[in-house]
Amino acid sequence: MEQTTGILIILVLYLVLMLGIGIWSAKTSQQGSSDYFLGGNRVGPWVLSMSEKASESSGFMTAGLPGEAHSSGMSAAWNAVSSVFSIFNWVFFAKPLRRLSELLKSLTIPDYLSSRYQDHSHIMRGVSIVMMTVFQTVYICAQFVAFGILFEAVLDMSFVTGVIVGGVVTTLYTMVGGFFAVAITDFIQGLLLAVAFVVLPIVGITKVGGFTQLGNTLTESMGSDFLKPFFDNPTLTFAGLIAIISYLFIGIGFNGAPHVLVRYMALRTTRDVKKIALIGIIWMMIAYYGAVLIGLAGAALFPNIDNPEEIFPLMALELLPWWLAGVIIAAALSALMSSIDSMLLITSSSIAEDLWNKMFYKGKLSQKKTIVVSQISTVVIGVVAILIALNPFDSVFWLAVFAWAGLATCFGPPVILSLYWKGVTKWGAIAGMIVGPVVTILWYFWPPIDIYEGGPAFIAALITIVVVSLLTQAPHDEDFEKMWADYNEKNATGTPSFLASDYAYLKSLQAEEDLQLKSDQHIVRDLLDKKLTVARPFTTVKGSAAFGSAT
Repeated sequence: MEQTTGILIILVLYLVLMLGIGIWSAKTSQQGSSDYFLGGNRVGPWVLSMSEKASESSGFMTAGLPGEAHSSGMSAAWNAVSSVFSIFNWVFFAKPLRRLSELLKSLTIPDYLSSRYQDHSHIMRGVSIVMMTVFQTVYICAQFVAFGILFEAVLDMSFVTGVIVGGVVTTLYTMVGGFFAVAITDFIQGLLLAVAFVVLPIVGITKVGGFTQLGNTLTESMGSDFLKPFFDNPTLTFAGLIAIISYLFIGIGFNGAPHVLVRYMALRTTRDVKKIALIGIIWMMIAYYGAVLIGLAGAALFPNIDNPEEIFPLMALELLPWWLAGVIIAAALSALMSSIDSMLLITSSSIAEDLWNKMFYKGKLSQKKTIVVSQISTVVIGVVAILIALNPFDSVFWLAVFAWAGLATCFGPPVILSLYWKGVTKWGAIAGMIVGPVVTILWYFWPPIDIYEGGPAFIAALITIVVVSLLTQAPHDEDFEKMWADYNEKNATGTPSFLASDYAYLKSLQAEEDLQLKSDQHIVRDLLDKKLTVARPFTTVKGSAAFGSAT
């Protein structure tokens, strides 16, 4: 009783802290649509990176993946290979998406796609909103289900209570605080998760008796196949290769998850990308392999539990003092809340900005009213997701990866091609956005081959976009040509020319007394205090850069 009461107090304090951050962020987030939806492009690399990783983790990392490792063994570690796609995206897609979305003045992914493909009919917005709402609601449901499992296992409360409490708290602080609240809370949640994925595996493996004893124990209790890396085989077979490719395909979700893509659009400056990628890959290696080791250690210590997806909180309760167990359980809550808040915000912002403002009010709805519509949408989606989560149709693991696939195959191909192929057309993009999710659903319920549905669906969407684009007319009017020229414009050094946000960032650097790199200081002073000539000439006026003619 003492342990349960102590953990409950810690969890209540944690939930109150999250609500407090939401209320504190409200003043900053509600100054305008850009502040509410993108944090006003003021979020730094540490917060943005941890926010992205925490929002990606979800119940998949604390319930799904440990449970998968507990059930299937060492082969679950192949899930970690999908993390390569996250870093790949930061290197190849983050900068161009940030640049093009600023040129198009886009606040949401549907808005970006519609502007890039010049879809004035709003068909693309409609398809985007429907797909985003359906699949992100399913993903949110998976997190609410994990809430119920967590409260049931840890506090001996009913599953229903866990779903409702977790859903209400997360929905409230997301509604009040917007992107800034989501980013700050995700940063805290990412730190908590990193601690959990280090502490719990170490304690668990130590309790077993070390890695060697872990292997011996699992072999004795579950058979040697449990530790074979290639899906019950010591060597790679064709079936094992297909399974690995299937896990790799989970990584394509990073290409099309709107709550990930919006982090690229929210970049303060593209200078932050390298630092964000480095922070991200370190966090992901800790998280993925920590989750797998939790599952393996749990299989040795608690081989006969009814629900393997409860192994994370069970190990915390059984192996740690109550105060540390409370912190670890709070970390498990963090994984769920960080995904829920991001997806709630992305879906509700799309409904407000793309459906209500752009489609119903032709872009004339005030920013204040747009934010109110987004807040109402957040509550509605949260309530619907809670109701569905009370009767889930699958496990947390498979609910999450199914929704992940639907989002990836809808948004990934058109976003990728929009950055690198001038000839892709709106009809090609729309066709791909429909084909991808349809194949995902069909493959999920009636799979012709036992492989993750995201892979074949992504390929089908990509081929569809290319084929239809070759058969239809690409944009070629004056506005499009100017946009594409500005997007690809280079300065004298061969790098993309400066945008308004780049000048703002350089000016802020100049105001800083303690610059991180001496070279930064030299660059800023040369750029802002001297007259330089680049591909697009500019002059300096009283120490600040302004467009004009070089002198």
